[in-house]
Amino acid sequence: MPVTFNGSSVTARAADLIQSAAYEIGAFAPGEAVAAAEALWALELLQRIIDQWNAKRSMIYAVEFDQYTLTANLGPHTIGPTGVLKTGAAANYRPVRVASASFVLNPGGATAVDLPVQMRDKDWWAANPLKAMTSSIVTDCYYEPSSPNGQLNFFPICNTNGVVRLEQWSGLAQALTLQTQLGLVQGYWEALVTTLAVAMCPSFEKQPSPVLEARQASAIKTIFENNSHAPRIDTAAGMPGSAGTGRPDFNFLTGMRN
Repeated sequence: MPVTFNGSSVTARAADLIQSAAYEIGAFAPGEAVAAAEALWALELLQRIIDQWNAKRSMIYAVEFDQYTLTANLGPHTIGPTGVLKTGAAANYRPVRVASASFVLNPGGATAVDLPVQMRDKDWWAANPLKAMTSSIVTDCYYEPSSPNGQLNFFPICNTNGVVRLEQWSGLAQALTLQTQLGLVQGYWEALVTTLAVAMCPSFEKQPSPVLEARQASAIKTIFENNSHAPRIDTAAGMPGSAGTGRPDFNFLTGMRN
């Protein structure tokens, strides 16, 4: 099968992953091609799996800091495959989440500066009485993940062709056809094939073996562990006392009073 493995990533057609998954559950013998109708059904299952993974932070292997040029006096800015801000052919969906944003001063210059933009929620946006206010600098943003394109509600609305940098989740590209080439970073090859194999079992009247289920669980666990990071925690200098509780000298390290 034409699967390319270069040590750090795998490139495979959707048809190759489907073929491997079919072999895993014994639906077809090695060397036997998956029938066209079954392959198309398996492609839909593969699309569903990728769709679910791209919506989960634990399955997102990286974030991207993409730069966009705004259209003066436009609000909101749509972002996605057909939006005012294009996410590109590889990301043929609108961002699941915009984790952070910054307004770039002197973009492209040696002294470019990123000014943090406060990401807001729908309650803040609904309570904002000056939604149409304009300025040369953006300070806040509310992202609405509508479909097919998301909406970036910048505040104030930029009255120049300003530049913003957005932190977006970087998920797997969708398998649009059987010939779609998918680039898989470390860990995703095994996870995608075994997950697809388990998903195909009911349609092919197969029972997943305990070995296959264990491999699939282990592969997903590996991705979770790679993508999960401990949160940054800030504390005040020293530990506050417990005034009013009768234990102002409590030592949290020992669980005893000093």
